[in-house]
Amino acid sequence: MTGDSLVPATRSVLCHNGASPFATFRHQTPYLAMHAVTHAVTLPAVLMQPFIVLLVLFSALLHATWNAFLHTSGDRVWQFGMMSFPYLVCSAIVLLFVPAPARESWPYIAASAALQLGYCVALAKAYKAGDFGQIYPIARGLSPLLVFAGAFVFAGEHLRPLALAGVTLVSVGIISLAFRKRRFATASVPAALVTGAFISAYTIVDGIGVRVAGSGFGYIAWAYILFNVPLAAMAFYRYGGPRRLFLDDPRRSLQGLGGGAIAMVAYTIVIIAFRYLPIAMVSALRELSSIFAVLIGWLFMREKLTARRVLACALVTAGAVLIRI
Repeated sequence: MTGDSLVPATRSVLCHNGASPFATFRHQTPYLAMHAVTHAVTLPAVLMQPFIVLLVLFSALLHATWNAFLHTSGDRVWQFGMMSFPYLVCSAIVLLFVPAPARESWPYIAASAALQLGYCVALAKAYKAGDFGQIYPIARGLSPLLVFAGAFVFAGEHLRPLALAGVTLVSVGIISLAFRKRRFATASVPAALVTGAFISAYTIVDGIGVRVAGSGFGYIAWAYILFNVPLAAMAFYRYGGPRRLFLDDPRRSLQGLGGGAIAMVAYTIVIIAFRYLPIAMVSALRELSSIFAVLIGWLFMREKLTARRVLACALVTAGAVLIRI
């Protein structure tokens, strides 16, 4: 649902033998895992492809947009339920044309589905209690921070100076966002932090699982189906079947379905960009979605655009970029 499940969190893109699963995840991209490509695109290629860069920025805007739909929804259970249907339909179509994932990958697929369900619950709770321009940057910024910490602890990766600076910036930014009028926002920040932890967890699981699966797109499709079936079933049960869901208020239904379509388009753009740009560049550009989130909150949700919030969001974004490059 997030479009982040296979987005890597490092600049290295080549495999190395004998690595731990965590380290292997950190050193291989989803595109490489799916297509066995053993080289990365160099910086001059990025300069030759400004259109792809703009597409990635558009993807970041779309990601912030579907999150804004969820934040403004009066019923987030219904919103998630409606967003699940585009995922189910598209994933079912994909499964008709791609090989099945390897048997060894099914524990990862199940874990990914469970973690993404947890992510949905945590995100809905966070948005219920906090401002969009506060919650979104915290959840987005915490994810690369935790993945980086995991790579350091479990894979023995060295602390690069830029990454260490990024950790500092993200930490300071999150601490600043966590306080409202000099008081810790106890109602919203813990849920935002849990959301970021879920993002990190399913990113790691998917990064390992997609390699074990052999069929990258088959892995993605099954993971999406497994975690969206409960959301769709819950929506049917809670709202009395398809007639009430789709026909009672067609305009509202289209908005809910549109949120799911926007999320899928956002991630499709990322997959395309992986073919032309360095993975680290794509990941870093997508971190600008936090800036878009603050602007959306200010322009469309009447949230206060204070200097402190802008600075904190900028610190989180800059830190996340430094961690990823």
